[in-house]
Amino acid sequence: MGLLVLQQGVQAMMRANVRVPAPRGAAAHCDVGGVLRCDRQAEEMLKVFFPEAADGGEMPAELKGLTDGAQIGTPGVRRVLTMEGAGERLRIEVTAVGKGKTQLHLWREPLPDLAPMGPEAVPAPSPADGLTQREREVALLVADGLRSREVAERLGIASQTVKSHLKTIFDKLGVRNRVELARRLVQH
Repeated sequence: MGLLVLQQGVQAMMRANVRVPAPRGAAAHCDVGGVLRCDRQAEEMLKVFFPEAADGGEMPAELKGLTDGAQIGTPGVRRVLTMEGAGERLRIEVTAVGKGKTQLHLWREPLPDLAPMGPEAVPAPSPADGLTQREREVALLVADGLRSREVAERLGIASQTVKSHLKTIFDKLGVRNRVELARRLVQH
């Protein structure tokens, strides 16, 4: 239901010739002690809704509950928090990736002005069409400029596994390298 509303909003804006920035993605993680680790982009995204959020600081209380839930829940199951305010939406996906370590994927996008739509609505393709959750995580981190070794450290997997995921991602999305992957994710 929410996806249909979003698609309708995007199509309404396209009809009005309004250019809307693509959703921006970033990644962060939470260490065992509840310490937030993130790059500048992720920090900026979090600060819109959590002004106290900072790299090396304590995880905001609202997110701490989400990360704790990921740690005590079934491994590999992601928890999602979507927040709206100030004309934009922030979506946070949280997954436990190791002993006490939690990965956060953040997407920020403007809220569309919704207009009535007819039955001709066509679903827009997803930027991660056909990707598994882990492939999506790897793709976002690589698109953010991280090296395979850095992605492996963040996700708690082997560097060779990251490279294997990248080959599959490239094949599924029809891209040849990391630059094309980043462009593809920005376009969608």
